[in-house]
Amino acid sequence: MTPDFTPYIRTGEQIMWQGESHKEGPPADPKEFIGMRIFAAVWTLFSGLIFGVVFFTVFDSTQKVNTGTKIVCVLAGLLFIGAGAAMFAATLIFRKEYYCLTDCRFIRMSEKGAIKQQSDLGHVLSAELTGMKNGFGSILMKTDIVHRSYSNGHHHTNREYWKMRGVDRPEECFRMLTGILQINDEFKQ
Repeated sequence: MTPDFTPYIRTGEQIMWQGESHKEGPPADPKEFIGMRIFAAVWTLFSGLIFGVVFFTVFDSTQKVNTGTKIVCVLAGLLFIGAGAAMFAATLIFRKEYYCLTDCRFIRMSEKGAIKQQSDLGHVLSAELTGMKNGFGSILMKTDIVHRSYSNGHHHTNREYWKMRGVDRPEECFRMLTGILQINDEFKQ
């Protein structure tokens, strides 16, 4: 059941479309979790490798190692391997979100009812229907919002994208979104 967005609607603003994400739908950005999954897999692999070497060294019968050291070794190994496995598992968990398009904003709400995003559609440069699966589709909105950072002697630029994952009747939502964007572009000129 889609939550009530009306308390978040400004005076004079109209709700044009609202919907929710579905687990069966494709992710809006297929590369969304690939980096995290690779990092988690490498983390878990190296943690297991290091733990294996340390484990067989500490538990070697030719060396005398006290029980406290053995317990710390086992706990540290389990902690690091568990952290990698938890990172990987977190990318597989689906969290329902609710979406609302008004005549001027995009609103995204978590499954617990907390507003995660309220953004002006004037920032959207383009929108793309990125995937269809089982009757559900995802929409990726490219914005003019760019985040710049500087680290290790390099400048980094990341563009902000807004996503709607696995919405029902995605063509209707996409048509509504592009219509709103077109009207807003005409109004700006």
